[in-house]
Amino acid sequence: MAETSDGSVIIVGAGQAGGEAAMSLRRDGFNGKICLIGKEAYPPYERPPLSKKALIGELPFDRLILRTAEAYAAAGIKLILDQAVASIDPSSSSVVLQDARRMPFSHCILATGASARRMRIPGAELPGVLVLRGIDDTTALQSKIKSGLRVVVAGGGYLGLEAAASASKLGAAVTVIEAGKAILQRSTSTISAHALLARHQAASVNIITGESIERIDGVESAEQVLLSSGRTIPADLVLIAIGAIPETQLAQDIGIICDNGIVVDESCRTNIPNIFAIGDCANHFNTRYGRHLRFESVQSATFQARCASAAIVGKKQPPPRIPYFWSEQFDAKLQIAGFVDPSVPVVDILAGDPASDFAVYRFQEGILAAVETVNRPRDFVLAQTLIGRSDVQVPVA
Repeated sequence: MAETSDGSVIIVGAGQAGGEAAMSLRRDGFNGKICLIGKEAYPPYERPPLSKKALIGELPFDRLILRTAEAYAAAGIKLILDQAVASIDPSSSSVVLQDARRMPFSHCILATGASARRMRIPGAELPGVLVLRGIDDTTALQSKIKSGLRVVVAGGGYLGLEAAASASKLGAAVTVIEAGKAILQRSTSTISAHALLARHQAASVNIITGESIERIDGVESAEQVLLSSGRTIPADLVLIAIGAIPETQLAQDIGIICDNGIVVDESCRTNIPNIFAIGDCANHFNTRYGRHLRFESVQSATFQARCASAAIVGKKQPPPRIPYFWSEQFDAKLQIAGFVDPSVPVVDILAGDPASDFAVYRFQEGILAAVETVNRPRDFVLAQTLIGRSDVQVPVA
């Protein structure tokens, strides 16, 4: 029997997770009111292309929009944009908007996402110091990058490297500063990291590891960065790409348990039974791995949206999925499936040539834990069916 087929669901956050949750509720037979509230002025849209094809102008912003406002209206979903939720009152099961409107709910889904982590250093507030998280950020960055512009990217993770590759394609002189000993140190095999590093170096992207930015200097805007070694790097623009912080304040304010995100069970339910959390803000109990994990990916956001919807209407939970992630940098399309436990030793086996196309099979305790492929989509699809097995024969090439 359905837990509810009517009532009202308020979804706080109109990103990809929030949009999917709204549509999933309708597909699952929820007949009540659905309201999707977003801080940005845009309906839910794809974020991954913002640092890639959208930044270099190959993908217009209007093509990032997942569904039009009319599509939500046709599904009976009220869309409130350019409006933040100021607070949640669990005692009356209502939210209060920034404009003081109060809206009741039978269930609330927090899909608040994550915000760009800022640097707390002198000069971080200067004009010319930017972050990249939404369409407006990409628009601002795109308007400034031009041939010959000196761009410094703080952070050698996926976002920083993708933006560096895009800026390089637009003709900028790019330097990446990574505080760790290597790029992608915690998220990718050494084989894949070295292959991507080689592509950046071949495109004249200067990558400096083992140093951090201590200060950004400039009079009216950024002019240079001072590194921990004492040397300076000229910079007309500084992009901060040092990770994201899950948006948990609304949850914390009402006593919802938060630890590296909003802690939720397998159905994405918080410790307040009629409040759920999904997407980048959620630390989800993954039944496949038997632990809480916070994955920042479209696949995870979509899956969690469907979990919350199923719980609200009383349907069986969807089966757990293998985590999936992708990145594009220059001529390399990296695809990763699976999860590598950082506390367990890993054995990486290479198939192919890191200079062109290849796959990395990552084993932990004899079990295939994850697979990384670069420019091998067919191998990637096949490899996903092998994750979790111990009888995997790695291809010779």
